[in-house]
This record gives sequence, structure tokens and C-alpha cells, in this order.
Amino acid sequence: MEQKKKDTNDQELMRSMKVSKAVAAMAIPSVISSLVTVVYNMADTFFVSQLGTSASGAVGIIFSAMAIIQALAFMIGMGSGNYMTRSLGAGKRELAEQIVSIAFFTGIIMGLVITVSATFNIHRVVLLLGATETIAPYAEAYAHYIFIAAPFMICSFIMNNLLRFQGKASFAMVGITVGGLLNIALDPLVIFTLDMGTALATGLSQFISFCILLWMCNHQDSCISISIRKFRPKLAIYREVLYGGIPSLGRQGIASVATILMNFMCQPYGDAAIAAMSIVSRFMFFINSVIIGFGQGFQPVCSYCFGAGLYDRVKKACWFCIRVSTIIL
Repeated sequence: MEQKKKDTNDQELMRSMKVSKAVAAMAIPSVISSLVTVVYNMADTFFVSQLGTSASGAVGIIFSAMAIIQALAFMIGMGSGNYMTRSLGAGKRELAEQIVSIAFFTGIIMGLVITVSATFNIHRVVLLLGATETIAPYAEAYAHYIFIAAPFMICSFIMNNLLRFQGKASFAMVGITVGGLLNIALDPLVIFTLDMGTALATGLSQFISFCILLWMCNHQDSCISISIRKFRPKLAIYREVLYGGIPSLGRQGIASVATILMNFMCQPYGDAAIAAMSIVSRFMFFINSVIIGFGQGFQPVCSYCFGAGLYDRVKKACWFCIRVSTIIL
């Protein structure tokens, strides 16, 4: 009974508030989170570019790896978040709690596999991502910290999605924003003062985001907690998670592969061409992140109302998002 009272405000927002206001309430923190993620990647590019063309190109090369890691995280995060919210809408809270823990610990396992496999084959990995022989040393130094931070990065994105799908978009925003601002602040310190490279700042910021988001999930009364005791993997749950998450993987995965192919196409024109592509892609991601963040505001409203059988409300929210996104673009 007490838990129902804690959840009432967020569920009432998704169930009863005017559709445009409900989507906007969810979308604004999501847009901010998306923009902060892009801005701190732009900051990495800016500070590293001071070290030379090859170093700048290395950031673009490893950004493809980060995008693939993020795509895998969003596959689990969006798929599990979608299933979790539908379960809450249908009144199946115990199932929702199990989904949250399965998503988190699956992310930990996935991240550890990436850390071990990529770290021990780091030179081959950066070449597969499109690095030239002159960019490769910088890319390997940058990638080393990124791959070590992979479990924290994946779980941060998963928790971000889980909080957002619970209607806690502002909590998710805090975790991502603090980490992003810290990354921007640490970049000049670790690059120019400590001479340790921007990847250390990125890795530290990902770890701090992870800690903040984990605290949010487990110490905010209205949030579904993560517990190892509830990590009881079931094929039926994974099937639903993948069903909801693979479209996201397809969208981000194809974009990542396209970027890698462009890196290879730029190789004959030298490191400067790869570095230039890295800079332009940041600008493109900045524009796209606004629309993606807005769409993420629609998702929890859509999933909850679908689970609750409020199909007219789902349609209204969908058409509202299409109109607004078309105008913005």
C-alpha cells in the first residue's frame, strides 16, 4: 500500500495528465541528458585536437567503439525499460522488479566481456575501427581506459533508461549531467597538467555517473531497487527485452558501422580527413540528440499506457511527437 502511494504521482502523470504535458515533462530531462552526452564528446574532441591531427582522429576512431557500446547498452536499457513499464501499467510490479535486476547484471556481464576481449586485442580492434598506423598509438591509449570503463558505461546507460521509463527522467538527467560536466572539467587537467590523456577523464566521469545512478535506483523510495537476489534470468524475459531493444540496436548499430566505413574511406586522404569527419559527426550528433531525447520522453508514456490498455492515449502521444519533431527538424 505504501509503495502504491509512492508511485502514484509518476503513474498518474503518464495515465491522466494532458498528453502534450506528460510527454514534455518526460522529454525535457531526456533532451538535456542527450545534449550533455554530446557536449562532453565535443569537449574531448576540442581538447585533444590541441595535441595534433592524429590525436584528434583517434577520438573519432574510438567514438565508433563508444557508440557500439552505447548501442548494446540501449538495447538492454530500452528493451527492459519498455517491458518493465508495460508490466507496471498492467499491475505486475514483482515482474517489473525482476526485469530491472536482470537488466543491470546482464549489463555488468556484457561490459566485462567487452573489457577483457577488447583490452587483450586492442591493436587489432583500433585497426578494425578504421585507424591508420599513425593514429593507432593514440587510439590505443584512448581506447584502453574506455574499454576498462565499459561495464560502468553500459550500466549507466541501462540505469538511465530504467529510471526514465519509471517516470524519473530528472533523476536520470542528474546522473548523466554530473558525469558529463565532470568530464569537461577534467579534460584540460588530465591532458595538459597530468599528461595522461582525455580517456582517463572520460573513464572517471563514467564511473561517477554509474555511482550516482546506482544510488538513485537503490536509495530513492519511489524507484525500483536493483538486487542480486532478484537476478533470476529467464528466457521469456530476455525474449521480451530483445524484442523491445533490437530496433534501438539496429538504429545505433548501423550508424556506428557507417562511421567505421567512412573512417576507412577517409584513410587514403590522410589523418586530417579522419579528424575532420570526427568533428563534423559531433555536430550531426548534437542536432540528432535533441530529437532522440524528445522521442525518449514519449517512450515511458507510451509503454505505461499500452500496458494499462489506454491505446487512444498512446496514439495521441505518438502523433504529438511526430508533429513536434517535424517542426524542429
